Amino acid sequence: MCRILAASRCLPSPNERVRPVTASTTPPQLLDTLIESWERQQDAYVNHRAERFGIILDALGYARPELRTVLDIGGGLGSFSKLILERFPRSKVLTLDYDPAMLELARHNLRDYGDRSAIIEANLLDPAWPDALGDEKPDAIVSSTALHWLPTGKLIALYKRLATVLGQGGVFFNADHLSHSAPGSFFHTVSTADDTRQQQLAFAEEVPNWDGWWEQFRAVDGFVDLIAERDRRFSDAPENLETTPTLHTEALHVAGFTETGTLWQYFDDHIIYGIR
Repeated sequence: MCRILAASRCLPSPNERVRPVTASTTPPQLLDTLIESWERQQDAYVNHRAERFGIILDALGYARPELRTVLDIGGGLGSFSKLILERFPRSKVLTLDYDPAMLELARHNLRDYGDRSAIIEANLLDPAWPDALGDEKPDAIVSSTALHWLPTGKLIALYKRLATVLGQGGVFFNADHLSHSAPGSFFHTVSTADDTRQQQLAFAEEVPNWDGWWEQFRAVDGFVDLIAERDRRFSDAPENLETTPTLHTEALHVAGFTETGTLWQYFDDHIIYGIR
């Protein structure tokens, strides 16, 4: 299902840095349209997406009002990063992803925040990815609809690295669909029905679906090389996997997080948290 593909992913390929060739010549209005279309497409696949973001922002505000540095892993074009920058005007956000095309959109999307925004191109499956952070030490790490595809072993390894990146008392939030129930079960039935209804309502309003949005993006001349590189990096992507909320919380606990749990849930959509 397309909804579990929302957000860019990182694959176990070398950490090449690919710089845009002609993307900078793309009219800003076209980039704005692509970003707005992306947000509408994501809203179609994630019911109450704005509320989900808002819960994490509120939790950060209550627990870490003096928030300084946030790492947004699998940050794509910077949707969540932008909300954090707006909510916490003294904070800096590191937007990390391995998709060069989406990161170029992120550069445009976050351009107004100056040195409060840093774009980092790194592969989360490379054990050395924390080196890309340099001297930055985040107070919080967030992820939105980006980690569901990881095989169990890779997810556990990632959480262990997150524990080393975060300082004592640091917080981690993972907002994602976790479709863990058996097909035919009550929970699976009602969750799927809600997803279907949300998508039908959106698509009836001519919101693009996942494939439709990427078709629009691929038609932009300035991104041809970047999207070709994206395709190369993701050519051997594993199938999307379904993991349970319990797996995530236990993996965080094993990784060294002192408190873990589910902060919010709407059907099969969850916010998992961990306190370092």
